[in-house]
Amino acid sequence: MIRLNKKNLQFRLGIMILAGLGMALAGLAFLQGISLQLHIDQRLRSPSTAHIFGTDALGRDMLSCLLFGTLVSLAIGLAAVFIAAAIGAGLGFLAGWHGGLFNICIMRGADFILAFPGILLALALIAFWGQGVINLVFALVVSGWVGYARLVRGEVLKIKDQEFIMAARGFNASSWQIARGHMLPLIFPLLLTQAVSGVAAIIMAESSLNFLGLGLDPRLPTLGGMIDAGRGHLFDKPAMVILPGACLSLLVAGILLLAEGLKMRPGTIAFEKIKK
Repeated sequence: MIRLNKKNLQFRLGIMILAGLGMALAGLAFLQGISLQLHIDQRLRSPSTAHIFGTDALGRDMLSCLLFGTLVSLAIGLAAVFIAAAIGAGLGFLAGWHGGLFNICIMRGADFILAFPGILLALALIAFWGQGVINLVFALVVSGWVGYARLVRGEVLKIKDQEFIMAARGFNASSWQIARGHMLPLIFPLLLTQAVSGVAAIIMAESSLNFLGLGLDPRLPTLGGMIDAGRGHLFDKPAMVILPGACLSLLVAGILLLAEGLKMRPGTIAFEKIKK
């Protein structure tokens, strides 16, 4: 069980930012209504009662696009991190537990992937596979599983020779039983902290790819795509860049503060250093 320090301001601030962003977008959308329909005759309209933040270059309601884009970024971030963490943790455990040739192959494969900047690797994969939600998620997974594998492998190497693990082996416990019952409770808090930070990194990567026009279908409203579309109207319609940029910044900042808050939970190295 993860316990949080009552004075953990980072965690509280992260919750407040994310909750405030969600309630603001949802509340305004409830008052105005949601519509992603294209109305070319209503393009680049100024804010009004019908469109609180105005319309974009395609005549879509900006508020609806912001809400949809934020949800898309969060969903892709969570999905990519869940898959990457599951794959990376599994491979990292097997590499650390069994060692030998399997460990060498996994670690050399991880080093090979780390030799390429993550965003460039994702760009190359999307250029080869094509645009789409599934392709985007798996392109981000390919460059994202390595960190989780290295983390879990390192922790397994520290734990596997401990007395309680040797005792479990002496009772003929299987590798799965040892991993689930003894190692996972010790590794999971570290894995969770890295995963939360990973969501923020994935959201930034996803937004960057959409900004470059190589993420999702350009017809779908995304935060990165909205920033890209607003560049041409930066001086006459600055809100087209400022609003999605602010949503992206608040979303990432809130998630990173959550991750920092998890690092400061009682029992962690960071918490003990602050306590001293």
